[in-house]
Amino acid sequence: MKKPSNTKIIKAKKSWLVPSGFVAITLFGTVYCHSEIRVEEINKTDGIDCQLESHEAIHVRQAESTKNSWLLFYILYIWQKIKNMPLIFIDINAPYKFSAFELEAYAYQDDWNYCKNICTKWKSYDKLTMKQKRELAKKYYNSDMYFTKFIHEEIDPLIE
Repeated sequence: MKKPSNTKIIKAKKSWLVPSGFVAITLFGTVYCHSEIRVEEINKTDGIDCQLESHEAIHVRQAESTKNSWLLFYILYIWQKIKNMPLIFIDINAPYKFSAFELEAYAYQDDWNYCKNICTKWKSYDKLTMKQKRELAKKYYNSDMYFTKFIHEEIDPLIE
């Protein structure tokens, strides 16, 4: 198995592996999508040129920040969701959205240059307490704010 740092170009494949409710999932540097349209969108060039590709590329660079290990990245990713399970009472998607890895990926998915470096801001998001996450999740799900904007306006000031 190659290391995350060896993933230079993000490639996508259509697959049934993608959990219901998700657009895509990155496994070992390959993006698996429900839709052939998303696969074509990601594979059309060798650069980052769409929001989904940028989001998934951030996950690859996050894996580099976990000692360049896919295994450690996935263990930490799953642990994040387990820690966030109490948020399920606010919204079924909250444990996923408020995980440190997803906060960083959503916050910077519109900056296609962000994923050119190892992504470590998730470590700052990981310092949020459950109480903070619960308050933030309630605030977010009661707003009509785009999630990226919510992260920058409501969450980033707490971690800086």
